Amino acid sequence: MTKHILATLPANLRYRFLVASCGKHYLLETARLAMAEAGKSPELAQALLGLAKELFTAAWLEDPLDGTIATDLVKFEKRLPTLSAIGSKCVSRTAAICAPCHDQAVLSKLNRREQGGNYGPLSTWLKDELKLSPANGFLAWTLYHHALDNADFATAIEVATTLTKISPMGPAIAKLSADAHFLAGNYKEAIACYEKVGLAFPDMCADRIGEAHYRMNNSQEAMNHLKRAVTATPWKVNAALRLYDISEGVDQRLAPVSGKTAILLYSFNNAEKLDSTLQSLHASLESNESGTLIRVLSNGCTDKTNEVIAKWAKHFGHNYEGVFLPVNVGAPAARNWLASLPEVRACDFVTYLDDDVRLPTDWLSRRGAAVALYPNSGLWGCKVSDYERTTNLQQVDLNLLPPLEGETLFSMSDSHLSAHDFGQFSYLRPSTSVTGCCHLFRTQSLLKSGEFDIRFSPTQYDDLDHDLRLGLSREPIVYQGHLSVEHMKISGRLASQNKASLASATGNMLKLKGKYSNKEMDTLRKQALENLEEDFSGKLAQLGIKY
Repeated sequence: MTKHILATLPANLRYRFLVASCGKHYLLETARLAMAEAGKSPELAQALLGLAKELFTAAWLEDPLDGTIATDLVKFEKRLPTLSAIGSKCVSRTAAICAPCHDQAVLSKLNRREQGGNYGPLSTWLKDELKLSPANGFLAWTLYHHALDNADFATAIEVATTLTKISPMGPAIAKLSADAHFLAGNYKEAIACYEKVGLAFPDMCADRIGEAHYRMNNSQEAMNHLKRAVTATPWKVNAALRLYDISEGVDQRLAPVSGKTAILLYSFNNAEKLDSTLQSLHASLESNESGTLIRVLSNGCTDKTNEVIAKWAKHFGHNYEGVFLPVNVGAPAARNWLASLPEVRACDFVTYLDDDVRLPTDWLSRRGAAVALYPNSGLWGCKVSDYERTTNLQQVDLNLLPPLEGETLFSMSDSHLSAHDFGQFSYLRPSTSVTGCCHLFRTQSLLKSGEFDIRFSPTQYDDLDHDLRLGLSREPIVYQGHLSVEHMKISGRLASQNKASLASATGNMLKLKGKYSNKEMDTLRKQALENLEEDFSGKLAQLGIKY
């Protein structure tokens, strides 16, 4: 039996695949790394170039109207022809139709409307421009992505429908339609469109077809198509993780957290959102008989936050208390203050919640399942999406990568930032870091790793810093992707920061990187490779696949 493709790759390339195998920009970087490694390893050159070509194709299919990637793929196809005749024509036509815009007047108008941050006027202007130039691939591409980011799936489908007249682009247009239908919840229509893509690019959308069947509660069909994806494109680690979790019932697993849990929140002048968060929390605990401890800290609030905290005391009962500080001490100190309370330290587990989240009713049971399946961990996180646009991903499992050009020490995995939620991050596995807006600590691990660093006040990266310290102390961290929490604060592509907050975040990242050495980052990356590879190879073995 031959080795799995990942087992044959150089360690740096293998690590990138184990971290993620999706997202347009992430796939492109991985393809470039494969090409660079091909130049260093003559015995692997042919296989690595073939892999790089497949990754380029996958990256383009993530965003078929990206004319720049299409142009590069056309050049790659001339050097290494692997595409079907239909696929090759489709890519060539897309490269011609979707060339980058060089009209400064159009770009200036577009930039002004994008900077305004209001989707309504922007989409109206783009639609009007497209009526004048219906075959303008750049404008169609721009409108399509803004529509998806703003959950306006009807407009995204309309863009694809308008472009269907450009026949050689058929498979690309089918992919646009498929993704928009999927995100809109039209799974049958999505499957039909993905199958059209497959006629030109065989098996490249098998994982999406599988996920669409999963959303329709067709688990067996979902597993059949995911297995096809894992067999035809074995580098798709995300698909293999999905296949394992569905096959083993991990996706449905619920369990109580095995011990007393303290739920801790802190807030600064965010009364309305805190009220909504506490309402969500209360709904999730209504059938909870465990006597979960709840503490809510008012961080020097001057709005109605204190009234909100007091109001919920009668709903939660005697296990609930407010903590009222006279001044805002920032997020790290607020976390430390709450963790210092004797009644919190007496609990087995500690959960920190942001004051602007919406929790699913089974969130604690999802946490309990993660604890049961990875009992030796010290911290368990979750997937985070936008509150109003739940198909937009904010945070998934994070791992350290070597620094990109212009960066120092490390960069963070970001494959989720150029993608929407197609289920590709719905799995349970080890991670280097998880988001701080809803995470569960084993209390011993929290106290052992030290306080959150107040140098990161008022907020930003204090949780990442704490996770790095946990990793260096060999405390495993786990990502529970079957728990998705909705976050009211917009992040990612739609986020906008004023100069002050941007300066604070930039300064805090400099502080963070100043705390650690290259040797420590190498240690964390080596640990991550070992943890991810051991976890992945074990799951493949359970699926009957040799690693």
